[in-house]
Amino acid sequence: MAYDIWYSIKNNRIKQAFISGFNIEGRDTLRFDQSKNGHFLYLREIDGLADDALWGRFTCDLKLSEELICYIYVAATNFLTTSFEGKENINISDYLCSDEISRDRKMTLINNLGAKRFVNTDDFLLYDLKGRYLFVAVEMIGGGKAHIGKMRIGVRGDNFMGSFPEVYQDRNSFFHRYLSIFSSIYNDMSEQNEKLYEMLDLDKCLPEQLEMYASWFGINISGGGLSTDTMRTIVKEAYQLSRMKGTKWAIERVLEIMLGQKYVLYENRLTNGEFLNITILIDKKLTEQLRHQILFMLDQFKPVRVKVKLMQMEREAVIDGNNYLDINASIPAEKHVVLDKESIYDGAITLV
Repeated sequence: MAYDIWYSIKNNRIKQAFISGFNIEGRDTLRFDQSKNGHFLYLREIDGLADDALWGRFTCDLKLSEELICYIYVAATNFLTTSFEGKENINISDYLCSDEISRDRKMTLINNLGAKRFVNTDDFLLYDLKGRYLFVAVEMIGGGKAHIGKMRIGVRGDNFMGSFPEVYQDRNSFFHRYLSIFSSIYNDMSEQNEKLYEMLDLDKCLPEQLEMYASWFGINISGGGLSTDTMRTIVKEAYQLSRMKGTKWAIERVLEIMLGQKYVLYENRLTNGEFLNITILIDKKLTEQLRHQILFMLDQFKPVRVKVKLMQMEREAVIDGNNYLDINASIPAEKHVVLDKESIYDGAITLV
């Protein structure tokens, strides 16, 4: 692990905070509301679990228009209460999250706690902060579009530095800050490696990753508008499908995945007897999207010169004004016949 503990700021913690001028989106994002004045976020304390806790790194997803400035204030202390404006035992979290306290008084308090200020940055180190409780405030000034989310804070320092002799482990020294560049890269790579199993889990990985995995087997699933469930099934069977390309089995399996129901496949029939043609009868409404998806996938698995014709099987008999029933014609019981606007016949009908 890069740090002993990572704190992620998500909805539960955000809803307990004081928020002004931001709208909550998703699980962990605050979007700048241009229609409001004053844009602030004051989080309740983050507990480092031990006095004089050593804090490591703050990261977030921050997007700003050029007209906006974002200030992030971070302060650490061993106590939840303090003396301020002549009053004793003021609860810091309650004070910062109160609707009745002005912005200026809140900023005065957090600055009195020794807060560090960071401007327009989404990744910075907290090596010179020490204290059990960490307080974070965000302020945006200006106009435009912006959002901040995925805030994460590492606590108990950087284990990367633990590999050096103690004489070199002076926190926030020039050597420490210099090595933090390489430490951050190393720690990010370590976290990605720890999450590798999620990237390789075909039931949980992103659709973009499914497209990449399918391409390893020479299968293109990125341009067919396929559903995520269909893509997952194809990737899970990619090895076998790739081995059986150009066979009837591959065509049949692709149809089963795409349709999820029975179909009828004819070889060299219903197509004027042309050689190397197949006709597929589908008992399902063929929308243009579904037709495109099926042909898109079959083109990758059918033999090279084979032409595919899709036909939709109708459940109902349809007769227009240019048709008539001749001698011995019969209609099954489940069908309905309309002869004209005034006569309707149900059940088994025999015309002689």
